[in-house]
Amino acid sequence: MATEVCLACTGLDYARPTTKTICNICEKEVSWREIVSHYITHGKKSGGDMICPLCNSKVKEREFRTHVRKHFVVQSGLCGICGRRFRSIKSLYVHIMKTHES
Repeated sequence: MATEVCLACTGLDYARPTTKTICNICEKEVSWREIVSHYITHGKKSGGDMICPLCNSKVKEREFRTHVRKHFVVQSGLCGICGRRFRSIKSLYVHIMKTHES
C-alpha cells in the first residue's frame, strides 16, 4: 500500500504521512479523499470568474475545478495528496478527479 501524504495543507516544504488533514482556510479536518472538493467549495464567485482559495488567482468559472486540481500536482506525475506517481499528467488529473473528489 502506498503511503498517503498531503502536501497541500502541511505548510512545510516536505510531506508528512496522513490520511486526514486540516484545511488551512477553515481549519476543518478533511479526509484526503475529499480534499480537492473541499478546497473547491472555498472558491468565491466574481462575475463570471472564480477566485482560487489557494493562490487568489481569478480563473474562468468553467476552468476553476481544473485549476484547483493543478495545485495538487507535485513535480511531474506525482500526486501531492497521496504520493502516487503517474507516467502522464493526464493520468494524474484523472486520478485526482476520481480519488480525491467525492
